Amino acid sequence: MPHKNAIQWNDATRTGVAEMDDQHRILVDTLIEATERLSGNPGSRLFDRITRDLLAYAIYHFGTEEKLMAHCRYADAAPDDAALHLAQHRQFSQRVVALRAEASQGGQESRDALLAFLRDWLVNHILTTDQRLGRFISAQRAEDPT
Repeated sequence: MPHKNAIQWNDATRTGVAEMDDQHRILVDTLIEATERLSGNPGSRLFDRITRDLLAYAIYHFGTEEKLMAHCRYADAAPDDAALHLAQHRQFSQRVVALRAEASQGGQESRDALLAFLRDWLVNHILTTDQRLGRFISAQRAEDPT
């Protein structure tokens, strides 16, 4: 049964850029699975492995987005949005590392806080920052389909 606060993949989360959407879908599905597997008070090894893997995939995904941004020259066309996007990626990684450290020392409450942060950040980032990037990339590709 899905966790009451689980995020869901739907049309609102689609950016229109296949590379981003495919990876977003994996992130959403992985976060849903992590939330379900980590509810209840799992062992610290399971918590560590699942959150480490989720963070690693998020960083891999950020690399994909950043390559797309560079290829489409996003920073030249929308410097403020590009800088914000990159800053959000860096801040996410730093915050997750800090929350994982806290959660490894704390109990279920700090683990729940980490999962809530991941869920809230991912939804907000996809629905705002990634949507702007997706519109930009889609427009670029429509102008130059090669």
